[in-house]
Parts: sequence; C-alpha cells; structure tokens
Amino acid sequence: MNKDVVYIEPEDDITDIIARVKGAKQKLVALVPPKKIGVLRSAVNTKLIAKAAKAQEKVVVIVTTDPSLMKLAASAGIPVAKTLQSRPKVPSEIIEEEKNSGEQVIDENDYDDEDAGADADKPAAPAAMPQMNRAKPQLADQEISSDDLEKDSEKEGKKKKNAKIPTLEKYRKWIIAGGVAFVALIIFLVWAFTFAPAVTIAVSMRTTSNNFSENVSFTTKNGDADPESGIFYLEQQKLEKTSSVEFNATGEKNVGEKAKGTVSVSAYLNTTAGVPLRIVDGTTFTHGDYVYTVTEGASVSYTGSDKDCENFDEGNVSTKGCLKTAVAKVESTQSGSAYNIGAYDSGWSTNADTSITKSYSIYNSSAFTGGTDKTVTVVSDSDFNSAKDKLTSEGREDGRTELTKKFGEDMVVIDSSLDVSTSDPKSTPAVGEEVKSGEKPKVEATTTFTMYAVDKTALETFIKKKSESSVAADQRIYAITTPFFENFQKDGDKFTAKLKSSTQTGPKVTEEDVLEKSKGKKLGEVQSLLKSINGVSSVKINTSVPWVGTVPNDPNKITIELKVEE
Repeated sequence: MNKDVVYIEPEDDITDIIARVKGAKQKLVALVPPKKIGVLRSAVNTKLIAKAAKAQEKVVVIVTTDPSLMKLAASAGIPVAKTLQSRPKVPSEIIEEEKNSGEQVIDENDYDDEDAGADADKPAAPAAMPQMNRAKPQLADQEISSDDLEKDSEKEGKKKKNAKIPTLEKYRKWIIAGGVAFVALIIFLVWAFTFAPAVTIAVSMRTTSNNFSENVSFTTKNGDADPESGIFYLEQQKLEKTSSVEFNATGEKNVGEKAKGTVSVSAYLNTTAGVPLRIVDGTTFTHGDYVYTVTEGASVSYTGSDKDCENFDEGNVSTKGCLKTAVAKVESTQSGSAYNIGAYDSGWSTNADTSITKSYSIYNSSAFTGGTDKTVTVVSDSDFNSAKDKLTSEGREDGRTELTKKFGEDMVVIDSSLDVSTSDPKSTPAVGEEVKSGEKPKVEATTTFTMYAVDKTALETFIKKKSESSVAADQRIYAITTPFFENFQKDGDKFTAKLKSSTQTGPKVTEEDVLEKSKGKKLGEVQSLLKSINGVSSVKINTSVPWVGTVPNDPNKITIELKVEE
C-alpha cells in the first residue's frame, strides 16, 4: 500500500501539519518530525492531528524513537514506527519490545505493492535529514500496510479481552474514605465561612487622672445619712481578743535575810504638855541609802514635876524639860549584808511625829546584824512595760486585719478610726516576783477593738456626681480609684474626715458606638473609623480564623473590649 511521507520542519505550526495531512493523496500518511520536536510536544496538538486524519478517513503514523513523543502519540491513539521501514505499532508495544529484545524491523514483502512507482514523484528530503534522503528511494518497496494496522488493533483487542476486569470491591475502602473526606470538607467549609468567623475588637483610650478631695461627715444613725450631700452612715464592727505575750525577765532581786537592830529616839518632854513620845509600827528610819522599818514600836511620856525628873534640864527653851528615850525594834526594808551598819549617833532621819517636842535625837547604840545576800531573777517594771507595749502593738494589727475582713470588700474601712481598749494587763509572775528556772513570764490582757467603715458604692456615687461638673462634654469618667480617708476625727457624736480619691477621664466611647461603626465593614476600615475618634490611642482586631477579612453583622460574634490606659 502506498503512503505519503510528510517531513515536519521546526518552524511548522499545527495548522501547517494538519493542512499537509488533509492534502495528502494517499490514505496512509507518515509524519517525520525533526530532532527538536517543537509543535508535537503538546498532547492537544497530537490529538488535533488524529482528529483531522479521522475526519479525512486517513491513517497517520508518527516515525520517531523519542519516548516522550511515543507517550503523546499513545494518548492520541496514533501508531508509531521507529523508521520508515519499521512496522507501525502501538507505542506501549514498542517500549516493551525494547526492554526485551531490541528493535524489530518489518520486511519489505509485508506490504502490498499496488503502485511501485507512486513514490517516484515525491520531492527529495531536506539536506538536514540525510538519513531520510537515503531511505527515500526504498519507499516504493517498503510500504506500511493498513491491513497490518488492523491486525495490530485486533491483537490489542484480544489482549484487552483476556485482561482481568477489576472489581469495585478492591476500591471500596478508598471510595468510602473519599466520600467521608468530601463530606468533612463540605462541613468544614460551611463552618469556616458561616459559623467560625468572629472578631474581638480591643480599643485602647488615653485617659487623664484627676485628684479628688472633699470634706465629709458621718453619722451612726442610718436614717440621718445623706450620701449626695456628703453625709455617710458609719458601720461599726467590734472585736474582743484575749491575748498574751511572753518575755524575758531581766530584773534582779536580793532575797537574802534582812538586817535587824534597834533605833533610839531621845527627846525633852515638856512637863506641862503631858504628851508622850510615841514610835508606832511601820515608822521608817533612814540612814544614808538604807531604810529601816519599825517592827515593834515604843512610847515614853512624862507627867511628873520637874524635881521628879532625873534628867531634867533647865537650860534654854529648846531643851527645857525631862529627857526621855524611846527604843524601837527595826529591820531593813531590803535584804542584804549592806544593811548591816554599825552604831551611829547621828545622820538619821525619820517620818515619825516629833512635833511634840522642841528637841530630839536619833541614834542606834549598837550595830545592825543578820542581813545576808541571795540574788534571784525577777520581773522588773521595765520588763513588764516592754511586754505590755508589744502586746498592744501586735494585738492592734491583728485586730485591724480581722475587723477589715469582717467588713467585706464592699466597704471602705477607715483605718484611722481604729480604737483599742485594753484591760489591766497582768504579769505572771508579778512585777518584783522571782522567775523560777525554766519558767518564762508572760503578760496577758483582754483587748476590745472598734473600727468604722463606709459603703463603697455610696462613696463612688458621691465622687462621680461631684466630678462630673468638671468633665468636658465629650469626655466621661472611666474609673474611680479606691477611696480613702484622712484626718478622721470624733467630736462627741459628730465625725468628720477628708475623703480622697482620683478619677480617670477619657473620650466618650461605648460598646454600642464601636458595634455600630464595625458591623459588616472590612477590618482596615473599622480600624480607621475608630482611630479617628479623639482620645482613642490604638485599635486591635483579632479574628477567630485567619481568613476573616470582614467584621460579621451578627453582634453575637463581635466581642468589644474597652481598655483604659494606665
């Protein structure tokens, strides 16, 4: 069977090739591409060639050994021959044969020779294709048969019939998994673009701090309170605590024996007065730094005539009378050998009543004895006072803390109103008593704590009302610091103090304003609108998912945070 050979030039396009296929006189057309395939590199172009050949009822064969072009020819259903002398085959067979045994060349006698000289009129191949020029004279003897193409098609059909037909069971899991994945994708897309989009708009505003100070008064009768006028009700809390504190005793005391002796008092008794010289128990006599107490008193008197007195003195007025002596027993007020003094006829003083006589003298005619030393640790006055102060200070702070907790967080406690009343503290052992070895003395007392507080809401309402008069029309109060009191004073039933606090004022921006300016708008537009408000320092918009570019219209999906800068 004769054929037309079409040599494709590198500059040819698809329309040129199709035109030459349509213009071929023979039913069999062999396409010979150049080394650089060019236009045939496209699967679309190879399919266009196959379609054009079919429309003209012609058979197209591509002569090539390029594997990539073979694959393109296979996709378009075009047979391929390795050379003009080779038998055309399906590209898959050629590849398989190359793997097994190499190239198979078709003999010239396989073709029918209907017109041996038909190819003599064909033009010579270009100089760039010398191999093709040498093969050209043999075309008449080595034709490609359409019957061979039909046989190859029958063989391919038989192979396909003999091939095992796959069942769906093998792909059932993949089909199910693909279906589940598809449904999950649809659900995700619905969630991602319908339910998930949400935004949080954080607006930060610059504020200014303004100090607040106002004199206020208080009442302990709830009915007399008038917060708007600055008269607040005082709520009182009381607490009683019995507490104790241990301390170290540093005092020392001599508990040895006391010195004993006698003291004589001599006086001239007036004979006309008849008043005795009496020294009673408890009378003290002092000599230098040592004090002695009368343990057994004495009394003497004179009522006789002058001539009956053996020691009568008629001297000067100060000594006129009968000389009498009263002797009293004494002991030292403190223990210790230091009180063992010798005999002294002068240097004594006493608290005895000596006004009955114009002249008297005190002396001890013999030394005092019996005083011994034994030093022990005792509670001194300074020990007791230090422990008492510590008890009061520690109890004060504990009482303040407990009372503050009793008031609760809704009350503003007036710290300076704390009043502490402590019963007489008692020391064990008592002051001056010995502290035994291993024993630690302590001071114990019952303390009553009293403190006042005021309702925080009432104070904040008062502060806000007083401050609003000085706030500009486009400003509002955002925060009030915790109020506190100074100079709390009580004068009878009246209480006064200075209320202090501070307010934070900034632009009038509400959540409703932000919501109305944001719904349905793009994120950048929302930021520009809100930043244009005087006093707004920054606007941050956080989205629930990255692909959200517009604020939802649903208010439930918009969270607004108004932040006041410190």
